Amino acid sequence: MASTNSGRSTSERRTIERITASASTLLLIAILGMVNYLAFRHYKRFDWTTQGIFTLSPKSKTVLRELEKDLDVYVFLSRGESGFLATDELLKRYAAASQHIHLHYVDPDREASQFKLLAQRFGVAAGVVESGEARADVAAVVALGDKNWHVSREDLVAMDFAMPGQDGAGDEVQLKGEQALTGAIVQVTSGRPTKVCVTQGHGEWAVDDRAERSLTSLKRGLHHDNLEWQAFETLGQKAVPEGCDAVLVVGPLRPFSEQEAKLLLDYVRGGGNLLLTLDPVIERDQVASTGFEGPLRELGIRVDPSLVLELDKERLLTRNAAEYAVTEFGDHVTTRPLQHSARVFVSLARSITPIGDAGQAEIILRGSEKSFGKTNIAEVTPEAEPTAGPADIQGPVSLGVASELKPADDKGKARGGRLIVIGDSDFMTDALLQTPELANFHMASAFVGWVSQRPALIDIPPKKIKSGNIVFSQEDLWALFFRVAVLLPAAALVLGVAVWLNRRA
Repeated sequence: MASTNSGRSTSERRTIERITASASTLLLIAILGMVNYLAFRHYKRFDWTTQGIFTLSPKSKTVLRELEKDLDVYVFLSRGESGFLATDELLKRYAAASQHIHLHYVDPDREASQFKLLAQRFGVAAGVVESGEARADVAAVVALGDKNWHVSREDLVAMDFAMPGQDGAGDEVQLKGEQALTGAIVQVTSGRPTKVCVTQGHGEWAVDDRAERSLTSLKRGLHHDNLEWQAFETLGQKAVPEGCDAVLVVGPLRPFSEQEAKLLLDYVRGGGNLLLTLDPVIERDQVASTGFEGPLRELGIRVDPSLVLELDKERLLTRNAAEYAVTEFGDHVTTRPLQHSARVFVSLARSITPIGDAGQAEIILRGSEKSFGKTNIAEVTPEAEPTAGPADIQGPVSLGVASELKPADDKGKARGGRLIVIGDSDFMTDALLQTPELANFHMASAFVGWVSQRPALIDIPPKKIKSGNIVFSQEDLWALFFRVAVLLPAAALVLGVAVWLNRRA
């Protein structure tokens, strides 16, 4: 009788154990299902790369946040192309950031009929490469209704090859796709182009690409951002041309008349936007007048007749104290992203100083503690070491200010204008804008974006991936062989023996 009860109790225990195991399994499956459902509903990506390779820039996030209509992105890259994986990963980031982004992948070789219809719609052509495959002449098309923008392969990826003999240097892959794709979205979603008007007639930098001092590199760098550039003469004008969203005065060599300066500053007071870059033009050992000194003083900005010299040798790129890198930036929306380790190269700059309570001008870039503004230009000679005198402007010297004027109408019917004054224009030369180690282009594009009141018009620097080689010495190879061929099998053997002995016990 006892044995029967014992057998029943054992059978009952086994049944209970099976039911418990089955219930646990079902519960585990339910938990995993809930976790997967929550992960699907609350999708989140993480980027643990040191360079933030897989993180969208603030500009792209702003553009995607402002999307109100569905937008289609047609990708015409074949999966075998070198730029496909990087482009595919980037586009998935865009789709994850906005539900209005819809991706379509069409291989011109494998899906010829579908590609033909899209090619007629977007004006895309295809050719045959050496391997015999059909390949589209563009990488992608961003479309919104009847508006579309083409993105080329060169816009997505570029290679910067290291110079021979550079220790530790490897080739750099520049992932430029985010610049091109966000720019394309801006192009198809923007209304009319933002008109940037550039003054002429005083030796300023020209809009014409053939001019000796031209804004070609800046225009080329912002060609995705739906800008329209227009040159205009200020002499004899009674008002700024109609439709100008911002006016640029870039490096004039001759002074503006009182009437011309008043015209531009009245434009700002009335809600216009102005960027002034005023180099120190030296004539007979003196810094010549720009014509803006008086009108700007009324707005709380002093244009100093000085030449800023930098004595901090860590900032000098040459032996010339008038050519140096600026690393100190103000807490302004245009320069805030540059505050951490960015460098902007300037040459022959003057000091621009905020004064009094006449306006709300704030410093946006300055020299180091060792910089100073030389007012007696005759004392600056190539032979002598520059020194600050009692009449000079002591450092750190302000090189640029930004000011947002209060609305002219207290009832809110008129908005205030925006004004940036920089004591140098040479930071916009082609060579400096195209140097990736410098932030000259980022600062110039941010200035244009702020004065034209385009919040999204901030440059996205290309992500760079070092593709340097890993070099193993003979000792490294032997150490790797010992770990892989000896230590790992030995560890597995010891663990197996320990498990076997435990089961035997």
